[in-house]
Amino acid sequence: MSPQTPLDFNSGPMVWIDCEMTGLDPRRDKILEIAVLITNGNLELVDERGLQFVIGTDKAVLNSMDEWCRTQHGKSGLTQACMTSPHTREYVAKAVLEYIKKWVPQKRTAVLAGNSVHADRSFLVEEMPEVIDWLHYRWYPNSQTPKDAKAGKHRASDDIMDSIQELSWYRQNIFVQPVSREIR
Repeated sequence: MSPQTPLDFNSGPMVWIDCEMTGLDPRRDKILEIAVLITNGNLELVDERGLQFVIGTDKAVLNSMDEWCRTQHGKSGLTQACMTSPHTREYVAKAVLEYIKKWVPQKRTAVLAGNSVHADRSFLVEEMPEVIDWLHYRWYPNSQTPKDAKAGKHRASDDIMDSIQELSWYRQNIFVQPVSREIR
């Protein structure tokens, strides 16, 4: 597959999205960072760089985060990045949708994917509904899979790469063709 070729339904496109938020309540909390990677059905990236934005966020909003978010996002550098980012939520929503449409030009062709994507999806419904309207959504509950030592950084691109590795593990260990046994 040429990296310049948009994906159609038969390519099995998956749009991997991960968001970092100010908390877990999509009606009150806000998206701080979003990353998007797109793969075909074989989990091959169509664009190695993907797309990532930190959203400019008022200090008052950042100060209202709970202790876990203040600590985690402060440690990772996300809080500071939000205070200096020039990108508005509206700009980011438009850029994300344009990026997805570049690689998946047909609506409802790609599946929304990611680790804990059900939580990210609830925020996208509130803040970037046009992105959700473009995609399909399926969710499979987490199970115990091996984790990379660098997992859990809680940065959007790292979380997507963890999710792609997790699905690859599922495909190799769970979603496998049964061995055919002849009954005598």
